[in-house]
Amino acid sequence: MFEQGAWVSVMRPFNLDDVITSLARQLKVGNFSVPGQENPNAIVVSRSLGSEESMKHLNGIGCIIVLDGVSSTEEWKLIKPYLLATNARRIIVTTTEASVAEHCSTAYKNIYKLQALDDAAALELFKSKVLMETSGCDLHPGIALEAKLILKECDGHPLTIASIGELLSSKPMTTIEWKKLNDHFSAGFESTPSLQLIRTALSPTYDDLPYHLQLCLLYLSIFPKGHKIRRRRLVIRWIAEGYSCETHSKSAEETGESYFQELINRSVIRPSKTMPSSVGRTDSFQVNNLHRKISFSKAMEENHGFVLGSTYNSQDTGRHIVIISTESDRNNLDSMDLYHVRSLTVFGAWKSYFISSKMRLLRVLDLEGTSGLKDNDLKQIGIFFHLRYLSLRGCVDIHHLPDSVGNLWDLQMLDIKGTNIMKLPNTITKLKMLQYIHAGNVPLNDGATSSLSKISKKVQEAVGEAIGDTELPEAVAKTVQFSASVLNFLIPSPTHGLDIHGIEVPDGIGNLNALQTLGVVSVSAWRAILTDLEKFTQLRKLGVTGINWKNSRNVLSTIGKLSLLVSLSMGSDGKQGLHGFLDHMFLPPKQLQSLKLYGNLVTLPAWINQLQNLAKLKLQGTRLQYGLAMQVLEKLPHLSILRLSMESFQDKKLAIHFQRDSFLTLVVLELAYQDGINSVTIDEGAMPNLELLQIKDCSHVGKGIFSGLSFLRNLKEFCSRVTMTPISWNSCAQSLL
Repeated sequence: MFEQGAWVSVMRPFNLDDVITSLARQLKVGNFSVPGQENPNAIVVSRSLGSEESMKHLNGIGCIIVLDGVSSTEEWKLIKPYLLATNARRIIVTTTEASVAEHCSTAYKNIYKLQALDDAAALELFKSKVLMETSGCDLHPGIALEAKLILKECDGHPLTIASIGELLSSKPMTTIEWKKLNDHFSAGFESTPSLQLIRTALSPTYDDLPYHLQLCLLYLSIFPKGHKIRRRRLVIRWIAEGYSCETHSKSAEETGESYFQELINRSVIRPSKTMPSSVGRTDSFQVNNLHRKISFSKAMEENHGFVLGSTYNSQDTGRHIVIISTESDRNNLDSMDLYHVRSLTVFGAWKSYFISSKMRLLRVLDLEGTSGLKDNDLKQIGIFFHLRYLSLRGCVDIHHLPDSVGNLWDLQMLDIKGTNIMKLPNTITKLKMLQYIHAGNVPLNDGATSSLSKISKKVQEAVGEAIGDTELPEAVAKTVQFSASVLNFLIPSPTHGLDIHGIEVPDGIGNLNALQTLGVVSVSAWRAILTDLEKFTQLRKLGVTGINWKNSRNVLSTIGKLSLLVSLSMGSDGKQGLHGFLDHMFLPPKQLQSLKLYGNLVTLPAWINQLQNLAKLKLQGTRLQYGLAMQVLEKLPHLSILRLSMESFQDKKLAIHFQRDSFLTLVVLELAYQDGINSVTIDEGAMPNLELLQIKDCSHVGKGIFSGLSFLRNLKEFCSRVTMTPISWNSCAQSLL
C-alpha cells in the first residue's frame, strides 16, 4: 500500500529546518547541497527551496508520514505545506493536545484518543526498551516482580514506560538494581539523580502549561496517590482559592470547568469513570502516578503544600496542609507555622488536634469522607472568618451545624450531603456569599418494600448514592458499618416527623440571592420555602423532595419561575410517591437539561414533552406503565443519557423493546436494580448513537436475553452487572448474541 514512509519526531525546542530535513532524508527527496558541505549528494532540504520544488517528484508515489509530538497548532501550520506537497496517502500526527488533534483533522472519526496500555502491552513495551528487542524477549524470574512494581507506577503511560525502560537498559539487570529504582520512586525525583531523566521527559507536560494551569496542576498534589477526585469538588476548591475567577464572558465556575477540560485535553489527568466524551463532562478523574510525583515535587519546591502522613516533610511552612494518615504526629503539626495556612484537607480518621485556632486565614476546610468527626469538633468553626469552602460530605456522625456557622460571611460552598444533618441553623441566612448548598440524600423507594429484610440491599445502595461520589480512603471504607443509627436515618419513621431525604431550611433563606445550587431540600411542611425559592434568580441546580397533594401545584409554579435552571431533581416517599402530583399545568424552565424523578409516578407528566433541551434523565422507583412511558421517552429530541433504576417500570416480567428510529440521540443507557427484565430487543435503526450500555445488578440479565445488539454500530463499551467491569464491544457481542 505504501512505497515510502517517514517517521519524524518533533523535538523541543521546535525547529522547522530539523523537521523538514528529517522528512526529506527519509523520503529520499532530491539531491540538495548546503553551502559549506563537501558532499554534493547529501540529502538535505532548505526552507528557502519551497515545498513544491523539493518534493514534487513524490507525486504518484504512495507514502505514509508520521509526525510524532506536535505540541501546538502553530507548529502544524508551519509543517503542513511540506506535507501537502508530498501527496502522502496517509498522515498520522501524535500529540498530547486535543486542540491540536481537532485542528489537524476536522473529521471527528479520524481522531483517536489513546488509552492507557493494559498490563500485557505495558510489559511488552517495557521489555522491548530494557532488552533492546521487540519480540521473543523475557525477563529473568528474579526481577519480574520488580518490573511489575515499576510498571504499576507508570499507569500504562507509554512515554513513561519507554523512558524508564531506556534508563534501565543502561544499568546492570539485577534484582538489587531494579529494587533500588522502586525505592527511589517512593523517595521522589529530588533525591534520585537518575530519575531526573524521567522527570525531564515528562516535564514539558508541566513546563508548557500556562501559569494558571500550572497552579491548578500543583493543587492536585493535595490528593493521595490513586485517589479518585470529583470534578466539582476540585473546581469549587479552585474558585475558593482564587485560582478560577469570573471574567467578562465567563462565571468563575465556567472558567474552572474550562481549566479542568484543558488538563484533560493535555492528557495531564485522565477520567476514572466510563463515560463517552460526546455526552459531556467527566465526573471524576485521577492523576497519573508519575505526573503526580512531578506536581508534588514542584509543590514542595515552591513551598506550596505540606503533607502530614506516614512520611514527614522537612518543611515547617506551607499554604496547604494535607493529613493522610491516622498516625500523624501531633508534634509535627504543632511545630508548623499555621498562621499562613489556606487549606486543610483530611483523609482518614479525624483527630481533634488537626485544626487549630491559629489557622485564621483558612479558606478551605475539606473533611469529605473523614471518619470519627463529631458535632463537638465543629464548635469553633465560627472563628474562621475567611472560610469559603466547607465540606463535611459523608461524615455520618455529624447531626447539627453550630449557630456560629453564621459568622462565615465569605462562605461560598457548604457541602453536608450524606451527613445526618436534618435542619440548617437560622444563622445560615446571614451568608450572602453562599453559592452552593449540597445536602440530603437520594430518596429511597420505600413504597415498594415492606420489611427491613427486603430493603437491606437497597438501603446499602441508598447509602452508596448518598455518599457515592465521596471517595473514602480504603482504611476508612473498611470501617464503615450500617449501624442502627444509620438505618434509622435512612428508613422512614413516623417518629421523625421530617422528610429524611431533604433538609429543612429556615425562613429567610431567600436572602441568599447568590445561590446557584440548592438541594436536596424538603418542601413537605414549610410553605415559606416556596416563597423563598422564587427569589433565587441565579439558581441553576435544584433538588426538592416531600412533594404532596397540598403543595404540588405551588412547587411546580415556583420551579417554572426559575428561568436559569438547568438541573432539577424531584422526589417523594411512600406508596403515593409523586403519583398525580406532577400532572398540573406547568411551563418548565426552557434551559432544563437534566431531570431526576424519584418515587411512584405511574405515568410521565405531559409537560416532559416540552423539554426540548433535556439531555439527561434518571427515573428511580417511578413504577411507570412501560408502553406509555416508552412512547414519550423515545421521542425526546436531545436525550443523551437515560438511567432507569430500581423499579422504574411496574411490570413484573418486563420485555424492553427499542423500536426502529427511537432514541436517536441516546449515547448512554443504564439499567440498574431492575429485577423483572425478561428480554431486551433492539431493532435495526434503534439507538444508532449508543456508545455505552450499563447493566447494574439486574437479576437474570445475562446471556440470551438480548437480541439485536449487532445493530448498535457505535457501541464502544458494555459494563456488566454487579462488578460494573468494562469489557470491549467484541467480547460483549460474543457473550450476549
